Amino acid sequence: MDATVTAADGWEPILAAALLGAERAPTAPPGPLADLITEPDPGAALLARLAAGGLNHLAGLDLAPDAMAPLAPREPAGRDCPPAAAMRLYGLLGGGHAARERLGEWFDLAAAARMRPPAWLHQALMLQGRSLPEAARAVVGPELAWLAGACGEAPEDESDEAPDDWTAGSLAERRAAFAAFRARDPDGARAALEPVFRKEKAEMREALVGALATGLSPADEPFLEACLDDRAGGVREAAQRLLPHLPGSLYASRMAMRAATALVIETKTRLLRSATHDLVVTLPEDSPTLARDGVTPNQWEQRGGGIRAGLLRDILARTPLRAFASHPPRLWLELALRGEWSEPILTGLFETIARERDPDWTRAAIDLLAEACEGKVAGVRRTNELIGRWVRAVDLLPDAEWEAAVTELIRARKIEVVLAMLGSGPEAFSEGFSAALVDWLAFVTRGSDDLRRDLAKPWVIGRLGERLWPSDDVAASAAALAARLPEQEGDRLRPQVTALSETLDLRVAMRREFETPTEETARG
Repeated sequence: MDATVTAADGWEPILAAALLGAERAPTAPPGPLADLITEPDPGAALLARLAAGGLNHLAGLDLAPDAMAPLAPREPAGRDCPPAAAMRLYGLLGGGHAARERLGEWFDLAAAARMRPPAWLHQALMLQGRSLPEAARAVVGPELAWLAGACGEAPEDESDEAPDDWTAGSLAERRAAFAAFRARDPDGARAALEPVFRKEKAEMREALVGALATGLSPADEPFLEACLDDRAGGVREAAQRLLPHLPGSLYASRMAMRAATALVIETKTRLLRSATHDLVVTLPEDSPTLARDGVTPNQWEQRGGGIRAGLLRDILARTPLRAFASHPPRLWLELALRGEWSEPILTGLFETIARERDPDWTRAAIDLLAEACEGKVAGVRRTNELIGRWVRAVDLLPDAEWEAAVTELIRARKIEVVLAMLGSGPEAFSEGFSAALVDWLAFVTRGSDDLRRDLAKPWVIGRLGERLWPSDDVAASAAALAARLPEQEGDRLRPQVTALSETLDLRVAMRREFETPTEETARG
């Protein structure tokens, strides 16, 4: 033991007392430990000194040489938020599930204002570090990491980081690490995987193939084609899910050839008459090559024409839209809509349209379905399924175009269709669209009881409070609408509109709490 340490902590006098006897022990050196010894009996005093010295020794036993070195100063992450915003955060941290859902919005507002929670909230934030929303990392993450280091703890997010070595660890850890590798270097990750791929277990092979979705490119095609012959079904299915996203691949070409065999447009031209078009459909047969590409019969297939119609649907869902370049998108869609096999053909085509997001096909589908729902397409009657397809087609538009399309429906008083459209669309509406939508809600509430019941369906108003623009004007309009609705027993509409108004009021208040008063206001 280091003599300087033992002399400093009083251990040598205690040792001497133990050897010479308590009566002949030297007096205790001055210091905080000596002041604690009050026993008059020499033996009891020796034991007390021994206990105090032992505790003093153990207290510093695990300290590293630099344990008492000061930490690097913490750089401020921005201005403290106003007290009202801080109190709001404190309430959200201690609230229930609904309050915790609002945390993400609070941190988004803090990031936009370049503000941070005050220091007195850091302990509460640290205690709930793992359950904080992702938006909190940018606002308070560095400060919580600094505080954790000051307390000798590992930062909460260290364990969430994907390990660098994708060849070791659990299945989830390796998949995450490989996905991160793909994000950094797509070709390098695939090249590293190929030599060792066959040595992995089936479950791991499936997970690693699925991770190729990150950074997927035509360069991955040869590897994915080889995976179609893997002995594990999960690996084959993982490759079959990715290959349709490569429209220039051999896989896509095989599907295009099958689609060309199954669907043919025959054009007949007559003298002094316009040409007529017919869609000739040849349902495909099951085959091993078709099964290799992931199209297999469903023995329980009943809806839309049976097993072979299901094969046609799945082929079209994997066929690139370039395979139909011989005719305009509108012609393909209209002939399919009018034909006997409309359900499997349109379902398959719509899946491909949604994947490729081709603007010409998207616009053709929207226009055709709008006309069909208005009774302007011969031989096609309006159904709920048809309206549902129209809703899904409009949902493929960018947010601004979706709002423009629904605004036109509002102006045209297409109430039933607007009700259906509100089940999809952007997560957040613009201010102008929000104002128009609240006015429309007021118009519908003045309508018939049937319209009010339709408006009270869960998907219509349920999430509008989260999606409407949180401005004072929009919130005031919603509050006025809620106040005007009569209270009726069993009426679900008034509670829903009231909840919408309360949510908007809360969101407006949160934004107001981040506003800092001007100098003149502060002086006043």
